[in-house]
Amino acid sequence: MANDESVYRTRRIGALVVLAALIAGIWGIPQLLANTGQEVFPTEEATATEEAIPAEITNCAPGVVSVEVMIGKLISGDADNQVVETFNSFASNTNPDIWYEITNNGLVDCKFNVGSRVTFFTITSGEQTYWSSRDCDRTNVTDRFVTLASNTPLEAAASPWEKSYSSENGCNPSGNDLVPTAGATYKIKVEVNGVISEEKRFILN
Repeated sequence: MANDESVYRTRRIGALVVLAALIAGIWGIPQLLANTGQEVFPTEEATATEEAIPAEITNCAPGVVSVEVMIGKLISGDADNQVVETFNSFASNTNPDIWYEITNNGLVDCKFNVGSRVTFFTITSGEQTYWSSRDCDRTNVTDRFVTLASNTPLEAAASPWEKSYSSENGCNPSGNDLVPTAGATYKIKVEVNGVISEEKRFILN
């Protein structure tokens, strides 16, 4: 009889263990799915080419944005905190730096694309185009949407022009000739997302 009671207790304990395992399994399934969902759907982040722009800020209206082309020298700093000086005559041993200033002339902040995909510099003399950034390697060009605050000019990063022609070979001196200097006069303009600046004259000595 004692043996029968021992067997009964053993079987009852075994049944309780199985039941506990089943309950744990049922509870664990939704927890597992929840964890998997968190891994598969991480928190969204702004892309590298677009700022985290509030939803209420809409695209800039046509005609509200103006662009001014700049030419001179980068004195110090980087794209986020640069110090530049504008001038229009360059010594023979100096490469000009080119950039632009963009302004939202409207009454409210708005969103505008200033990415490399929609930005083009052009340098001419007379009727001839000597250099165009359209000829540069455009493999990795991107869109970049930024918020333009009302009536607050925003300055683009300055980059050097190495005084070369551009062509199907690209837009740097590798594979291209240098442009005439010794007092030659040129004009530069920029287009940003369809907005075109006025031309500025400069001299290469």
